[in-house]
Amino acid sequence: MIITSELIWQDKQHQVLFELIDEIKAEHVDSSTFARLNDYAEHHFLMEEAYMLQLNYPDYEQHLFAHNKFRTELQRMIDEHHSYDSGLRDMLSTFLSEWLKRHIFGVDKKLEEYILNSERK
Repeated sequence: MIITSELIWQDKQHQVLFELIDEIKAEHVDSSTFARLNDYAEHHFLMEEAYMLQLNYPDYEQHLFAHNKFRTELQRMIDEHHSYDSGLRDMLSTFLSEWLKRHIFGVDKKLEEYILNSERK
C-alpha cells in the first residue's frame, strides 16, 4: 500500500462509495448496484480492519464497532424494502452520504494520522 501525506489509500476507496451513492440516486438503479455496495463495503472494511490489526492500532475496537454498525444498518435498510423505489434510494443515499462524512472526518481521520505517524506504514 502506498501512503503519502497528500493521499492515503482509503481516500481512493472512499471515492468508489461516492460513485455508488450517485448510482443509487439514479432511477435506473437495480439489485446489481446494491450488491456492489455490499461488496465494496465488505472489501473496504476487511482491508482496513486487517491493516489496523497489522499496525496494532489502539482504537481498533471503536473503529470496528463503527464498521459493524454500518454493516447492520445497511443490511436492515435493504432487507426492509422489497423494491428499489425512490424511498429506498433517497434513504440510502442520505444514510451513506452522512455516514461517510462522519466516518471519514472522524474515525478514519484518526486512523490516517496514526498511519502517517507509524513507522510500519
